[in-house]
Amino acid sequence: MLVVEDSEDARRVLCLELQHKGCRVVTAADGGEAVETALSAPPDLILMDLNMPGLDGLAATERLREHGELDAVPIIAVTAFDTYGIREAALEAGCQDYLLKPLDPGALERAIRVALPGFDFARDESADWPPDAE
Repeated sequence: MLVVEDSEDARRVLCLELQHKGCRVVTAADGGEAVETALSAPPDLILMDLNMPGLDGLAATERLREHGELDAVPIIAVTAFDTYGIREAALEAGCQDYLLKPLDPGALERAIRVALPGFDFARDESADWPPDAE
């Protein structure tokens, strides 16, 4: 799974939560890095913060959706802002779901299970993702 979050603390907490559930996680600190990372080794799922400096999550999602090899990769928007129209903008950009921070671990797991039916949190089969990772 690719976690895209500009806040180092929030990124760390989310990674620990996913790793505790048995997921293999890589990270990106901004939208540009997320696009590069996903194109170099497509993840099973992307958790995309929407509010980031530089290339924000909406623009990054739109760029990712321009690449056919990433069409099947679910993107879940993650944001602290629940302003009018942001959910719709995220879905229109290509996100499959939308979660509000602070993240409820149960809601996160449900969203991932919907996005990746049959995914076994205890046995993440992407143990070798990304290639050549140490």
